Amino acid sequence: MVAGKMKTGDGERKVGGLKTMPFILANEVCDRFATAGLMSNMISYLTQQLHMPLVKASNTLTNFAGTASLTPLIGALISDSFAGGFWTITVASVIYQMILAFSILS
Repeated sequence: MVAGKMKTGDGERKVGGLKTMPFILANEVCDRFATAGLMSNMISYLTQQLHMPLVKASNTLTNFAGTASLTPLIGALISDSFAGGFWTITVASVIYQMILAFSILS
């Protein structure tokens, strides 16, 4: 993995690379666990509480997952155009964790 270089007043400093990988991997692992839990709970909720047919509930969740999979494109646009990679991942992770916490507590 190639690390970038950032100019400082004292010279150049390496940024990124393998130092940031554990944070990104931990975020992805937590995301996969949360998604698996959400989908299994939502299929039960849609079919048992809302009495939605199984096929319609599955289609609804597939559409939701597909739409949610487009959000990295928005993050990439923000990252490349305005904020930079670190701050985009940091802010998006904090927002994601807050939404997840609110959905668990409600």
